[in-house]
Amino acid sequence: MATRLVYKRADGRWAWNLKADNGLIIATDGGQGYENEGDARTIADAVVGGAYRDAEKLVGR
Repeated sequence: MATRLVYKRADGRWAWNLKADNGLIIATDGGQGYENEGDARTIADAVVGGAYRDAEKLVGR
């Protein structure tokens, strides 16, 4: 089972990542960080929970 981690960075901003069973990080907040823990938790839960599953799927060149 993957693990979602919400944590406070050294710069005081909150961040999150999703780690697969094999230890590899498979999703992050993209480095932007959040002002508070609640915002980081809310977006992490939305991503992990599939809130964006209907997003347009594009393939880069």
